[in-house]
Amino acid sequence: MKRNSQEEKKKKTEDAGLKKVYTREERIYPKRVAALLLFVAATIFFMTVNAYRGMLATGGFICEALLIVPACLVTVLLMIHQRKEKRLWYQDTDYLAFVLIYTIANAILTVAGFFLPDFLLPVAVCTFLIASCGNETLTIASSLLMTVSVSFGSRYDGSVYGLFFSEVIIAVGLAELIIKALKKDRAVLFLVVTAVQCVLPLSVRYFTKLAISKNDLYFSLGLSIITGVVSVTVYPALYRRLHLERSYRYETILDDDYSLINEIKLFSDDEYERARKLSVVSLKAAREIGADAALAAAGGLYYRVGLLRGDQEIEHAVQIAGEHGFPDQLISILYEYQGLIRKPTSKESAIVHMTDAVMRRLDAISKQSDKMESGWNRQMLIYSALNELSTGGFYDDSSITMNQFLKIRDVLAKEL
Repeated sequence: MKRNSQEEKKKKTEDAGLKKVYTREERIYPKRVAALLLFVAATIFFMTVNAYRGMLATGGFICEALLIVPACLVTVLLMIHQRKEKRLWYQDTDYLAFVLIYTIANAILTVAGFFLPDFLLPVAVCTFLIASCGNETLTIASSLLMTVSVSFGSRYDGSVYGLFFSEVIIAVGLAELIIKALKKDRAVLFLVVTAVQCVLPLSVRYFTKLAISKNDLYFSLGLSIITGVVSVTVYPALYRRLHLERSYRYETILDDDYSLINEIKLFSDDEYERARKLSVVSLKAAREIGADAALAAAGGLYYRVGLLRGDQEIEHAVQIAGEHGFPDQLISILYEYQGLIRKPTSKESAIVHMTDAVMRRLDAISKQSDKMESGWNRQMLIYSALNELSTGGFYDDSSITMNQFLKIRDVLAKEL
């Protein structure tokens, strides 16, 4: 009877068209599209400004466009790929923060080109700003895109290209060291950045002019100090801000005063208590295996939120999540509710599913009998329920290893 009920629910949700509309592969977010378009527009705009500054003829501008535009589009594809591979600061980002930083860095470099000689452009400063996204590949790609646009439009020679390339690679390499370093060690890294940034431009200056003036020395030293300050103060602050952005989103929706939680309380005190228990246990299990604890906690808390609007829980849950602007990964967990439409595709979704399945099994037995025979029987029941799901291949798409599965099972046996 229970199996038939689940099949009926599955058919209803499939009839509602959810499988087509809400799969992760087909979801399109206007904010992400707008941010990517802004990235392309900013790149083309600064390319045009650089071409104007370099007084390129029409043919030169077309050649620059043929170089920059394809590289820009490839960078956009790289951004999308890095997000899907979970290599950005967090997977649900709308790219806007990164695009704004990229635009600011481009503006700094382009404006500086009007006043400073080529060897003194603050390429390293701009690279450190972009590096706050926390992705080396994307930082290198976008920084080189920016510097090539400036260099080509201004018709710089090959030695300047080499200087810019070296500054980008060195800045990206030092960026990771700065983020991981203790505060007391950042003073040493400040000296390293300052020394490198002072020596590199002077070397190129001597290579091209076979002489170094006092002004060259003073300006290079000033730029190196500015670069050092940015690297150990501004860059870490931006990095923390981007990573905290994700935490703020989960802290908000997990707060007990959040509007949707109040709706759950008004709907049913029992449902609220169950949701909180599911959330806490999921969080502990996620921490045990190093998964995303905040995501698992939110998934557990809102796993049955569709009940607020009656039947077709999955459809209603996804609608509610969309109305509240929930992160994409969280919406995926709600879409994978009980595995009716799609089996869990992430570790966090698998954790929430396991916890909910065990709680439902225990609730069903408690209704049949006022008490369990013993704690040992409860543990065996939990082991049996989870082993049955695991051997049935329910978590094959979640990337959970057998060792992690056993750890989760032990946490559930202890907490439930």
